[in-house]
Amino acid sequence: MMPRRFPHAGRNQHGLTLIELLVALGLGLLVVVIAATALLLGQQGYRSVDATTQLRDRERFATDLLARVIIQSGYQDLGAANVSLRSTATLLGNDPEPDIYGWNNAVYKQPDNLILSESTKIVTGNRPGSCTVNDTSCKNGSDVLVVRYQGVNSPTNAAKPDNTMINCMGQGEAGLTNGDLNDRAVSMFHVTRGTHGEPALSCSYYNFATGLWIAPAPIIEGVESFQVLFGTDGVSPSLAPSATAVQDTVADRWLRADQLTVAGNAAATRENWRRVRAVRVGLVMRGPVGSAQQATTATLTPLGGLYASTNDTGSTLSAAADGRLRLQSTFTVHLRNDLTLR
Repeated sequence: MMPRRFPHAGRNQHGLTLIELLVALGLGLLVVVIAATALLLGQQGYRSVDATTQLRDRERFATDLLARVIIQSGYQDLGAANVSLRSTATLLGNDPEPDIYGWNNAVYKQPDNLILSESTKIVTGNRPGSCTVNDTSCKNGSDVLVVRYQGVNSPTNAAKPDNTMINCMGQGEAGLTNGDLNDRAVSMFHVTRGTHGEPALSCSYYNFATGLWIAPAPIIEGVESFQVLFGTDGVSPSLAPSATAVQDTVADRWLRADQLTVAGNAAATRENWRRVRAVRVGLVMRGPVGSAQQATTATLTPLGGLYASTNDTGSTLSAAADGRLRLQSTFTVHLRNDLTLR
């Protein structure tokens, strides 16, 4: 009789060969690399989406604030107890400061008084020489924009504004203090460079309660370029306006701030500014380093390609390959108030 054979509980185990081990390690490493790459790309994509969202939010805020303040230019409070109109002004020989004014490619410096059309503190073209750094956070050709308008007092407290008219900081502006058109609210927009190296759209305004200019305050960070063109009615570049020119309140020519200046004739300069009918604003906003998926050089046209000109510093902005995400924004504000002396 044959003896019974019992099957082995298990087969003998054999180790991996060196080749099998290397292949397994290689495949495992490949999976890790693919997973890590996918994670990094996902993180980069998330950062880019987040930076884009922040830039879009800043764009909406900048557009809303600038448009709201600009459209107030030339407002006259016809319901005030003592109505003061430009047509009856006596300051500067019946020649009050214009309600829209500005400088091209200029750095802000605190004026001595409210007669800005004759001030020598802010000068067109002084931005490059006033910059202590050689990058687009300062040397960007940005402009300075001045907006004037009458504030409105509260009907229940004449010492306080009713907040229908605001300055560039979003604060309510009270009515004329002394019935003098020099008491009109004054808001100034310009680009400053912070101590951390980032540019920002900043606000300066005159505080009539203290009789002092308020130091520039950043309101929107990351604004790398602020460009302004003025839609004029019956204005020839750098020339005194013609008294016989027919004005139809429609902008027929877009000019830089310096083109509205008549050399040696402040009165003619002020009259040119009173013929502004619209304001075109161009902005370039930038995100932090690393917010863009690729670091490439770029040429930007804040006012649009049609308005890019070698004669307008800043209308074309060359951005370095610094890995920053950038956003251009252009909009036009049609002025609803009559800025003339009528």
